[in-house]
Amino acid sequence: MWDKAAGTDNHAWNGGPLYALSAYAAGVRPTKPGWQTYEVIPQTGTLTKINTVTSTVKGDIRLGITRDGTKVTLTLTSPSGTTARVGVPTYGGAQPVIKANDTTVFTGGSSTGGVSGLTYDGKDSSYVYWVVQPGTWTFTATGVGRLDNLALGRPVTGNNSLENSNWGLSRLTDGTLTSVTGAKGYTSNDFASADVSATPLWVEVDLGTDTDLDAVRLFPRTDTPAAGGGTAGFPVDFTIQTRPDGSSTYTTVRTVTGQANPDGLVQTYGFRTSTARYVRLQATRLGTPASDETTKYRLQFAELTIPTAGTTVTANYTLENGDWGKTRVLDGTLTSVTGAKGFTSIDFASADVNDTPVWIEIDLGADRAIGSVTLHPRTDASGAGGGSAGFPGDFTFQTRTDGGTTYTTARTVTGEPNPNGAAQTYPLTSANGRYLRLRATRLGRPASDESSKYRLQLAEIRIK
Repeated sequence: MWDKAAGTDNHAWNGGPLYALSAYAAGVRPTKPGWQTYEVIPQTGTLTKINTVTSTVKGDIRLGITRDGTKVTLTLTSPSGTTARVGVPTYGGAQPVIKANDTTVFTGGSSTGGVSGLTYDGKDSSYVYWVVQPGTWTFTATGVGRLDNLALGRPVTGNNSLENSNWGLSRLTDGTLTSVTGAKGYTSNDFASADVSATPLWVEVDLGTDTDLDAVRLFPRTDTPAAGGGTAGFPVDFTIQTRPDGSSTYTTVRTVTGQANPDGLVQTYGFRTSTARYVRLQATRLGTPASDETTKYRLQFAELTIPTAGTTVTANYTLENGDWGKTRVLDGTLTSVTGAKGFTSIDFASADVNDTPVWIEIDLGADRAIGSVTLHPRTDASGAGGGSAGFPGDFTFQTRTDGGTTYTTARTVTGEPNPNGAAQTYPLTSANGRYLRLRATRLGRPASDESSKYRLQLAEIRIK
């Protein structure tokens, strides 16, 4: 039906995306006419949860998949008269263990045991395949690859590494986030000066294949403090570089100068999405020596992790384009410039968004103390009537622990004055968590070039 006033009920504009979601993201597609046979091979990307119903002439196919850390749960209700080939995703995990309806059916790299109606059908680097008969199936896979660390177990090279029973290149990606006996992390050899710009130190992680990336996390050495306190061996001036498979050219995606001592806290460095196989950190100025060797300068980390693109910063109402995007709140650019203006939500007709709060959340990589949050306003356009555009009026800072499902409010701000372009720092008391969320219920002034559109807008978020 169609009429000029009401439009059409034939929404073809969303038919394509809906099909792509069910047939590719959920992976439910027929392989014979009339759905006599079909496949379920999810391609979830950075999605952590999918639930879908596909209507067929044989009946509804119901699929659910949840990804949580190193565990995946896939549920399937398959109608009578069908045979399904199911690919249980392993996301590159080295030794996944798979159960079907609570019975272990895959371990040690091969099938084991047996469940009536289930037949093993091979594996590859991304899936373990099964042929299933009609009924309700629950597959649980543990030991799968993580969204938050593509670098886990990947090979590392470097130009000046010290290798012994505690330190080594391989320990940079061994999954141990603190420095412990037998796995302290990576260290370079020692230098007499912090300035190594003449012969920069580098370490490089090979991810095995081209992957979309937008952040690197550095976990400081934790077993011995620096001379005078704080973290030992954390670099002061360095770059993060990427290189695609088959290329010999590196692209610098982030430059850091004057890095403050992290005092044992994991640091996350965001950048615009880059597709690459190799990630290199190159240091030109080293940090404070360790307290037990005060004249020896080294590059030292407990761990280096690389999250999948789109997982370090999440938001519920984000606008993504050439200037704006979620990860630009972590890209180190404190003002709004072309190509890196910061984060903006979509627009709202009113400043009051209490019914649909706008939030942006940062994954810090591990549970850690959070002492303060600094919000840098948008600076490329003024607010309608002057001042900063898009700076929130009423908002909260919330934290969530690793593996937790509930948020704790660390600070509530109401009636925040317009910052007039100045960064605002908000101390937090006894805040701890892996995830920090900024949740706004009242937005600030619209920008002068769209005076009726209210948004949440920030150039950068800094967390200490």
